[in-house]
Amino acid sequence: MTAQGVPGTHGGNREALARRAGCRPGDLLDFSANINPLGMPLSGQEALGQAMHTLADYPDPDCTALRAVVGDALAVAPERVLAGNGAEQLIWWLPRLVQAGRVVVMAPCYLDHWRAASAWGLKVLPVGQRAGTDFEVDLPALAAMVVAGDLVWLGHPNNPTGRLLDLDALVAAAAARPDVWWALDEAFIDFVDGAASGVELALDNVVVVRSLTKFFAMPGLRLGYAVLAPDLAAAGRRLLPAWSVSTPAQRVGTTLLADPGLAEFTARTRRLIRTQRAWLAAGLRRLGARVVDGSANYLLWRLPESAPPGAEVADALLRRTHIAVRACNDYRGLDARWLRVAVRTPAENERLLAALAAVLGTGDGADTAGDLSESRGEA
Repeated sequence: MTAQGVPGTHGGNREALARRAGCRPGDLLDFSANINPLGMPLSGQEALGQAMHTLADYPDPDCTALRAVVGDALAVAPERVLAGNGAEQLIWWLPRLVQAGRVVVMAPCYLDHWRAASAWGLKVLPVGQRAGTDFEVDLPALAAMVVAGDLVWLGHPNNPTGRLLDLDALVAAAAARPDVWWALDEAFIDFVDGAASGVELALDNVVVVRSLTKFFAMPGLRLGYAVLAPDLAAAGRRLLPAWSVSTPAQRVGTTLLADPGLAEFTARTRRLIRTQRAWLAAGLRRLGARVVDGSANYLLWRLPESAPPGAEVADALLRRTHIAVRACNDYRGLDARWLRVAVRTPAENERLLAALAAVLGTGDGADTAGDLSESRGEA
């Protein structure tokens, strides 16, 4: 936390991490950013190349083609879709769009739910989740404590815990409190097998914000969207800067969402994440860690009491092995022993476990990771 009580900065700054590690950016193995390890599909790469020929023209300010494709993919009217320069832009502008009187955030939660509210001068109410229940959100209790005009941020799945919401409980909460805005951050939902989306609820006081940058491995391009009531989406298009979404981002997003190979790419990604998350969680537990049973493409885990604080372990990993992990000491609701790691490829995950074993002094690393290789599962 900063001196003002506002959460700190993000992970994933490869240039800065490489400088700290004393290596080239390309030699850094980054587990601090939760990006699809399969990379961007070829269709997106080709669309990006073709979009270079359009840079002399302004982007479509209405993102017409992109909103139509999002509508087709989610079976919603394009009028309900608001495109943005990443989900991040929409997170920052939503408090202003809905004229929130106060912002309610979970603890722990994605840092910018809090930071965006503070930037608008709004009071923030953090609601702590208990580690003993793996940070499960009690929606009935939440509905009882909020007041009219609140904007409530909920991760689905939550970052950093990876926990999904009970959408039946959310429907009940939203119906009981129609005077409250319920915002679902679904930035990582595409990685989750069989997860129902808040989009399917079609409730006017439920806003869903989604990202295309994590699943399609293009955070440098910036693209996200929200699904909300048509009048609110129209107001959002008037509120945001006219050319928030670049032509390359629009072209790539439209191409990827309409790609005939999307279903196969999604299945491959989810199979990789499902098997590797289980394998990585088992390896972390063998090192004495307590691991939260999340559903996303990352794991929140706590070092054993005998280990140094998380920031020290993260720094040692970075400097000795050029591996970056996310220390979570700046998340409200987590103490200094919590860390978050992305789920990556089998070879990369094995390298992480070996490096952790060496840093923690639990073995020579290679043996610890090797003991798990037979049960690693399908890649």
